[in-house]
Amino acid sequence: MEALQHISVPKKPIPLIPKFLHNFKADIPALPPLIREDITPRSEAGLMVSEEVYWKNYYEHPDFSYEWNNGILEVKAVGDFASYVQSDWFITIIKENIKTTKIGTLVGLDIGFKLVLPNKTSIRKPDLAVILNSNPVQIEPDDCTYKGCFDMCIEFLSDSDKKGLENDTVVKKIEYSQAGVKEYFILDRNKKESAFYRLNSRGRYEKIKPRNGIIESQVLPGFKFRVKDLYSKPPLEELVKDDVYQPYVLKSYQEQLQKAEKERIRADKADKAIKTERKKAEKAIKAERKKAEAERKKAEAERKKAEAERKKAEKAIKAERKKTETERKRAKKAENAIETERQRALKAENEAKKLAEKLQAILASK
Repeated sequence: MEALQHISVPKKPIPLIPKFLHNFKADIPALPPLIREDITPRSEAGLMVSEEVYWKNYYEHPDFSYEWNNGILEVKAVGDFASYVQSDWFITIIKENIKTTKIGTLVGLDIGFKLVLPNKTSIRKPDLAVILNSNPVQIEPDDCTYKGCFDMCIEFLSDSDKKGLENDTVVKKIEYSQAGVKEYFILDRNKKESAFYRLNSRGRYEKIKPRNGIIESQVLPGFKFRVKDLYSKPPLEELVKDDVYQPYVLKSYQEQLQKAEKERIRADKADKAIKTERKKAEKAIKAERKKAEAERKKAEAERKKAEAERKKAEKAIKAERKKTETERKRAKKAENAIETERQRALKAENEAKKLAEKLQAILASK
């Protein structure tokens, strides 16, 4: 630190640019400012324009979705994520119905239609709409507008814009009924403004009253839903188990489930048949084993009996042999006794013969 204190510091700052460049001039263009002013587009809602100007400049506006109410520009309210989730669920089930029934076409993407009403003209862009196949005016693939009257309109509310809320719940309700839109559904994620209308014979909307909590459309035959499901948004895989949605939701998936169920039932039947056959086989084997055991026991008894008979026969044979041997010995003894007697008789005969010869000799000598 002491060494640094002894370094002299010049009183004037050292110029950063060399002196020979001080008088140098060049035509350098001015650069734009690094930070631009805010150019966020502003809504022109409330501006009065002609229908021609609306179609030309505002119908496909890049920043705002404008509707036209008898010369006045109106901006559709910006939805929030919760409204998107609800709309996504509803769009999914209505698409399932149309895919199953093939009764009409679903329209979205801010495609508008013109409403020529008794006292005014409006151009509206419903969040979702249905054109039935029976409608005399159909929409073409390249159409950005619909030249007829939608059969059903659906609006998904957002509470971010009070004016938009009033438009959907009051103004459009009147306009759609006067234009002849057969059914108008208003879906509010907050449950406050949800309503379902059907055009009656007098050309006015009357509320569709839920039956057992179920709303059923007449425009789309078979299209019905539980009001509570608009807020709980159960997955389609659960809906196929519900009698309300079963007729139209995930039909191909249901067919696969039914096919799988049939295969399961068939497999169960086959398994049951196999088990039955196995039980029969086990029973037959058991019976055969029992029979074989009985045969074995019988054979064993026969063997024992034969063994007893053999022993008895051997004993009898042994006794007979012994008796025969005794008889043989007795016969031998008798034979020996006879031989002894024969020898004795022969000896006696010889002695008698000798005595006779001797007596004869004596007599002859006399």
